[in-house]
Amino acid sequence: MERIHIKDLKEYIGKEVRIRGRVDTIRDQGKIIFVVVRDRSGKIQTVAWHENEEVFKTAKSLTHESIVDIQGEVKEAPQVATGYEIGINSLRIDSLATTPLPIAIEQPYTENISALDRRLDYRWIDLRSEKNSLMMDVSTLVGHTLREYCIKDGFKEIQAPRIISAASESGANVFEVKYFDKKAYLAQSPQFHKQMGIAADLEKVFNMGPVFRAEKSFTTRHLTEYTSFDVEIGYIDSYKDVCKFEEGMIKHMLKEVKEKYGERMEEVFKTKINIPEGEFPYISVKEAKEKLAKAGIPSKDVGDFSPEEEKAIGKIMEEETGCEFLFIVDYPHANRAFYHMKDESNPTIALGYDLFWKGLEITTGAQREHRLENLKQNALERGIKEESMSEYFDYFKYGCPPHGGFAIGTERLLMKLLGFTSILETTYLPNTPNRLGKLIAKK
Repeated sequence: MERIHIKDLKEYIGKEVRIRGRVDTIRDQGKIIFVVVRDRSGKIQTVAWHENEEVFKTAKSLTHESIVDIQGEVKEAPQVATGYEIGINSLRIDSLATTPLPIAIEQPYTENISALDRRLDYRWIDLRSEKNSLMMDVSTLVGHTLREYCIKDGFKEIQAPRIISAASESGANVFEVKYFDKKAYLAQSPQFHKQMGIAADLEKVFNMGPVFRAEKSFTTRHLTEYTSFDVEIGYIDSYKDVCKFEEGMIKHMLKEVKEKYGERMEEVFKTKINIPEGEFPYISVKEAKEKLAKAGIPSKDVGDFSPEEEKAIGKIMEEETGCEFLFIVDYPHANRAFYHMKDESNPTIALGYDLFWKGLEITTGAQREHRLENLKQNALERGIKEESMSEYFDYFKYGCPPHGGFAIGTERLLMKLLGFTSILETTYLPNTPNRLGKLIAKK
């Protein structure tokens, strides 16, 4: 007999069915045992009667979170929430769960009742919760809608190599790996290979995959490995062409997620998706710093923003514009990657932006420098040796169109979308400076 998903059982009232899933709760009433079973589509109450000795004995031996294979009749049951239940005719235990569980699985009516580090040590159990199951559903749809938007616009998907011969940023904060008898690095970004795609006349490319940052940042917003959604667009006139594309892509994503999961997100996460009607507002770094100073928010860096500043400027601008999103532009070129193009009217400024959402930077984007000599000069100013970038510089040697792009950290995006306070909770299995699968023991 084929398996039926629990959400479809209402179509089988009065019929024999087979379900497979996990034991959610057990209520032993003496001569009757109620076993609530869940699968990815929902929950159903099943009933074992003492008259069926074999089934009853098996039900007696069940533990919470065990995997079961049940056959029985779907019967109307007005006393239960679904309006029906399954009378068990046969019960097989596919996998008996050890008890007690090492962590408590978060239920809809509880907060995080196990410490986060311990929950992450047993992430495969933690992900069974209703909250995390919905988080993974939303995460899947977010990735799909971003890809879908690009594909519909004629983009080609690339998979840039994750092991590279030269660091993709400045050479700092990279994981060095041994590559046979050579030195190599885990990619901080697919940036160079996105630009290779533009030089290859692919014109518009995107890449979704892992990137690595060897930063000892013990915060709620940093990971040593995260999933980046990267876009590169050829034949642009301005970095604002890139901003416009990203704005459209994010609005599309929000619309699709709201349509499919908006109600469930409000119920489970208490968050509401607000889709901006107008364009995202722009503000320069200088203007943002002035507003922060006026609000009494201290600044340590004229060309960057602390987490406190990000939150504050996001709130200030949302109050002024009514929009949760904010493009911050006109960063000092010295604070940006060497391959960002300089403003010809003011070479100290980079032609790029950061996109903030609800007080958190989720994107860095820019127009790239496509002229080889200018690119070499930018690298020289940063103390980057030309020979270390020779392969990258070759992409521009034989002609490359003007282009620009951006990168979104998908775990950060999901964190703001669902209202989580830590990126560790929106990552399938997070790696951090003190966590590689599980917490790294101190020496």
